Amino acid sequence: MPKLSRLVSPWKIGKLELKNRIVMAPMTPVWANDDETPSDIEIAYWEERAKGGVSLIITEVNSVDPMHRYQPLSVGLHSDFQIPAHKRLTDAVHKHGAKIFPQISHPGPESLAPFYMNMPAVGPSVNRSESTGQVCRELADEELPALIEMYGDAARRAREAGYDGVELHMAHNYMLVGSFLSPLRNRRVEGEYVGSTIEGRVKLAVQVIKNIKEKAGSDYPLQVRISGDESVGGSNGRDVTDTQRIAPILEAAGVDCFHVSGGV
Repeated sequence: MPKLSRLVSPWKIGKLELKNRIVMAPMTPVWANDDETPSDIEIAYWEERAKGGVSLIITEVNSVDPMHRYQPLSVGLHSDFQIPAHKRLTDAVHKHGAKIFPQISHPGPESLAPFYMNMPAVGPSVNRSESTGQVCRELADEELPALIEMYGDAARRAREAGYDGVELHMAHNYMLVGSFLSPLRNRRVEGEYVGSTIEGRVKLAVQVIKNIKEKAGSDYPLQVRISGDESVGGSNGRDVTDTQRIAPILEAAGVDCFHVSGGV
């Protein structure tokens, strides 16, 4: 089948070679254990996908912060005790020749902390989450270094658990980094992370990427999920021109691959 020859040919993300170009995009099955570790049924689910011949599986959002979970039964990579359960998952997938990345993120405005921790979600500015209906509080600049460290620590755990790389979520003006990146949610007017300039909006993403590379290793594959175009229905979100300007900045910071959703 000559038309499919490229689809089934090998390719690389950084130094990681994949057996074909079929990649399973991330989704959250909501099957994790209460402690945000992969459950037996979840491990079996991803193993079945590996048996099907996909070269790379990108799993669901893994929260980097123990105080901010994404879904009632979603996974986390925020604590060392979670590493052995993740290792069971990666071992199961690797048996069938597939590679596997976790998608890592801080839920930010989408956090369930208002329900589980009796504390507000957090974001670049005060916003109401369409998914939870809750209003987040604005983070101060001085709070961000601790959150940046959480991303690097999660990536380090991912490598120790046998994951072949990580995907960083920064798309859809969603969760923490994606919210900072979009003028729809980042309305900061003071400090280093202002929403009115590309430099201000991309600063957190760059710092997170560098922290991931520092802690997980410069050779550890890193791809980012990013929106191509967020300006839907005249919403004043980021457009594709903005993404074209941001992408080289992220690549220079250490990104090996872009997973683009929305307009390109």
